[in-house]
Amino acid sequence: MILSSLRAILCRFPQTRFLCFLMLITSLLAVQTGCSRIKEKLQRLAQTAGVEPAPTVQEPVLTAEEEKLNAALADPKLFDASAPEDDAAPKAIPFELNRSSIVSILGYHDFRDRGGDAMLINATKFREQMQAIKDSKIPVVPLNDVLEWRNGRKNLPEECIVITMDDGWVGVYTYAYPVLKELGFPFTVYLYKKYVNIGGRSMTWVQLKEMMDTGLCSVGSHSVSHDSLRKKTKRSDAEQQLWLISEFKDSKDFLEEHLKIPVTSFAYPYGNYDQAILQTGHQLGYETQVTVNGQKVTWETPLGELGRYIIHGDNDTNFKLATSFRGRGEIGSSRALRTDATTPDGKPLVDLYPRPDTTITERQPLIEARLAGIGTIVPESVSMRIRRNWAGASAV
Repeated sequence: MILSSLRAILCRFPQTRFLCFLMLITSLLAVQTGCSRIKEKLQRLAQTAGVEPAPTVQEPVLTAEEEKLNAALADPKLFDASAPEDDAAPKAIPFELNRSSIVSILGYHDFRDRGGDAMLINATKFREQMQAIKDSKIPVVPLNDVLEWRNGRKNLPEECIVITMDDGWVGVYTYAYPVLKELGFPFTVYLYKKYVNIGGRSMTWVQLKEMMDTGLCSVGSHSVSHDSLRKKTKRSDAEQQLWLISEFKDSKDFLEEHLKIPVTSFAYPYGNYDQAILQTGHQLGYETQVTVNGQKVTWETPLGELGRYIIHGDNDTNFKLATSFRGRGEIGSSRALRTDATTPDGKPLVDLYPRPDTTITERQPLIEARLAGIGTIVPESVSMRIRRNWAGASAV
């Protein structure tokens, strides 16, 4: 009510505004002074009545850690983005690409429990080769790591090995896969469309997916038909190019559809290719393409011409070449075979006469060894070590 009357007066008589403002300030000061006096009177009345005033709240003593935190928060540089970093803080090491690495890619085909030929590896021999690699401490890396290295995204060891298998024989699953899984070696299987899940000695989708689920197995394409890509029939040039495209593309689409993975690597059937074929593969999505040329991969090797050493079951030549690095010498070059060695199903690999630990009384005994379980061997490469004791001699 008072404020409304005052506002009306000020609007009617502007000259009196300043005087009214002074009066308002004076009134407010009076009210504040009155409040202070009332507070003093209340305190005196409380003392007279014996009522204790409210105690003053004391702040708790800070611990050493709290004092340290307060001091840090009081630092004006704490939230200053322009302040230099502490020199003692660890700094990230910049990535430096190693272009001097050398990669040896091994190429296998089929595996059996015994025997062996150019494209068929004895299971025992394969285990010996893989164990030799393990013992040599040469790292075995996935094929995709080679691509990552060449794209400048990842380094490779100075010397390393890649393991591949062609065609899709069930022997890969039965004999090679258990060894690779045991040793933790990654590997790539190259499949061609007409030889997947068709029965006989071909691998099934279930077997392939089981191997892939371990994270060790990757899959590449080996064409549709496994025919040489340079093979020419009565097709015209245009028809030949369409056929070539289908060999690359249909196999890739087929594998990707069934396995639900990108397929980006290709193995030339029989290693046959030319620059036009190579470029066609690249254009259709293959980032790496492997040959059968026994050469190690270096930084300068084209990604469409990655050499492989095809490992034969009837000699160790390519395996020795593949596993020799910068004068290291081939690994596992001495292959001693114990007389009690057996196949995976427990059958003796070597049939000896006389039997081991048999006492021989003849001065010039005939010692025989049947080596059919080992596979094809070079006779000149075989030697036998005899252990003597005072009662006679025992074959070992």
